[in-house]
Amino acid sequence: MANLQPLRNYLRQNITHLRSTPCLLITSSPPPAISTAVAGTKNPHSHSSFNSGDEKQRREQRDQLKFQQQQTNPKIHAFVQRNVQSLTQEFNLRSVPIATGSAFPTLEGVDEAVSLAKRAGLKGGGGSLGSGGGGEQGVVIGIGSGAAIDLAKAVADTLFGNNINGNGGSGSGGSLVLAPSTLGGFWAASSNSPSLLLDIKEEMLLPHLTSSWGYDAATAADASPKRRRGTIVTLDSSRYLAMPPLYSPFRPMKRSEYSSGLPSMAHVAAAVLSIVLDVARSVDQEMKAGTTTKDERNVELYRHVAEEMKTVASSCALVLQLATQEAKNDDSGGTDDPTSNHMMAQQHLLDVIPRLSPLIEQSSLLGQQRCMMTAGTIPHKMAHALMPAYFPQCHIVTYLASILPGLCDALAARDISSSSNGKVLSMVENVTNSIINCGEGESDDDNANATKSPMLLSSWASQVAMEAGIPSMASLAFGTPDLNALVGSLDSYETLVASLNGGGVKSGSGGCGRDDHRIMEDVLQRSLNR
Repeated sequence: MANLQPLRNYLRQNITHLRSTPCLLITSSPPPAISTAVAGTKNPHSHSSFNSGDEKQRREQRDQLKFQQQQTNPKIHAFVQRNVQSLTQEFNLRSVPIATGSAFPTLEGVDEAVSLAKRAGLKGGGGSLGSGGGGEQGVVIGIGSGAAIDLAKAVADTLFGNNINGNGGSGSGGSLVLAPSTLGGFWAASSNSPSLLLDIKEEMLLPHLTSSWGYDAATAADASPKRRRGTIVTLDSSRYLAMPPLYSPFRPMKRSEYSSGLPSMAHVAAAVLSIVLDVARSVDQEMKAGTTTKDERNVELYRHVAEEMKTVASSCALVLQLATQEAKNDDSGGTDDPTSNHMMAQQHLLDVIPRLSPLIEQSSLLGQQRCMMTAGTIPHKMAHALMPAYFPQCHIVTYLASILPGLCDALAARDISSSSNGKVLSMVENVTNSIINCGEGESDDDNANATKSPMLLSSWASQVAMEAGIPSMASLAFGTPDLNALVGSLDSYETLVASLNGGGVKSGSGGCGRDDHRIMEDVLQRSLNR
């Protein structure tokens, strides 16, 4: 991924190439107009019975209004409009626009966009579509939310395959340029995984696997899946981005009243932690099974992955700590300026989000979990398999965040520590230490340096979820979900993804697939019972 710079800077630097090639411009649609009025908030003093006892109700109404306003942040559309005007008027690119207003693109939407791209002059490879066979031409630009970013990635994968040119037009291949306007969009843009498409018939989110996502080796168990390379990700100044609040105070009283919207920064941090902890668990599982080789290159990779996990985990734990502070300040009616905490949390998340996809990829190379990039981690699988049918009003980041306490409970119950000799810490122990020690600083105190158990991590996750506004999974469900039905959907998802991978590579090899499924069922049950 290239150095992050504003989209307009990238356009200026590569204007000659961009003006000489056709461009498909994919943007997110403007948000629907909503009323910012909440019953009883227009003139609360008009009630004749107003007294000090109404203060709690007024605070709840104020928080609800704040929550509603966060759902359709006008910065998202302003960001899109500003950049579209730059493309078409200031830089005069010959672009063909297409807008998406859905939460996730569909295969039909990708096919329509590819057809429009071809009519506009964009060309696929000389081989099969998406094979990267040479002759690719054109630029796909995605601007806005995660849905627009995912659609742009899917179109580029279909047209250009592996031949995506990240050199600003010098050399062969088509170009993929992504300009996210939200943290969720930035997460999607930073990921080298396939785009997620909503399968309406199956009511699941499935990876868009073109032929370019094949495997380099004939033997599936030892194969390394190909990756999307050369994507240009731009990032504008934070004053133009639709950054979410650090802590969202509104908690829905009724499930029917809950509506999907931008997750808070605390939700993003908890979601990233869920994924990092599961990746750590997966690496430990591979080490315990003896499927990880002990050659010098793998030892160095293991050390690098361990350090990256600790860095990401401690940053996310700090964001959750800052969110907890803001929540307590709100509850106490404090007047502290939250700007510094907000900016600190924002910087931490902008730093860790681009690290996540490489971390997953590098971890998968340590053992036989080679499908982790395409099939996803356990939190990914649960979200992809269950959200559309059982949690349709929930943002995917919020759902991933809701998994954190249940996953930590499951890790504590299994206690998968591989450090039997007490000298070598497991990945989960390393991550746990980074989380629990967050904010303590350097200390020679024995308690600070002692290994923190997964049981302590479980207690931490439960407390921080409650204090930082992380909703329980049950509160996000549409109705009362049946555990057996959810487990059946997980089974169906794994079968579908295995078939998309060619049937030969499942989400866990070397006997780990069945274990992964048991963990998913355990995490699901613990999450729903919280």
